[in-house]
Amino acid sequence: MRVAANDCVEAFNQRIAQLFAWENEHISWLSPTTGDEYAEYYDDEFLTRLGLFDLKVPLRDFWPRSGPRWDRLARTQSGKVILVEAKAYPEEAVDFTSQAGETSLARIRKALEAAQRDFAASQSANWEATFYQYANRLAHLYYLHGLNGLDAYLLFVCLADAPDVPKPCSEAAWHGALRVIEKCLGLGSHRYHDRVGHVIWSVPEMTMLKLP
Repeated sequence: MRVAANDCVEAFNQRIAQLFAWENEHISWLSPTTGDEYAEYYDDEFLTRLGLFDLKVPLRDFWPRSGPRWDRLARTQSGKVILVEAKAYPEEAVDFTSQAGETSLARIRKALEAAQRDFAASQSANWEATFYQYANRLAHLYYLHGLNGLDAYLLFVCLADAPDVPKPCSEAAWHGALRVIEKCLGLGSHRYHDRVGHVIWSVPEMTMLKLP
């Protein structure tokens, strides 16, 4: 992700604009950058980084502390907010449940249930198990757009053929894995369809773009 949004930023931005059918949108990447030593922001810090203050529904009322760490954060000149979650191989997306304590877990469960309803997902799907990490990212999109009315987008970046991971994944395998994840979460047609996107990007291709 450092390469994609720092050394290949133009190509990355073009993929995002094409994915979400944006025209004339300038994307400003706010994290991670060399200036912040590639920090990943979470809790109120990610909102602050995005310049989001005094929201109608405070984050602490929706999700307990130590929430998702965002791989990248961005805004556009028109005020669109972009949250990015990146994975190098599908097994990274498997997270069977939260490790939160009882009180925090109750708040997480309430948030997930509300998001699951708003995504019109099958109520028999378990958003707390197996693909919990994917589900809690969807829940934060619900928090920003559904509860606070922000023009927010969630981007999953799937890195294909990464050479430095235990189990490199091809682009075709990523497409299959994403179908499985969506099926397990009971996702079908929903009102966030135009706000959730996946970019599958070959690491060797990305590296070639980086070369002078």
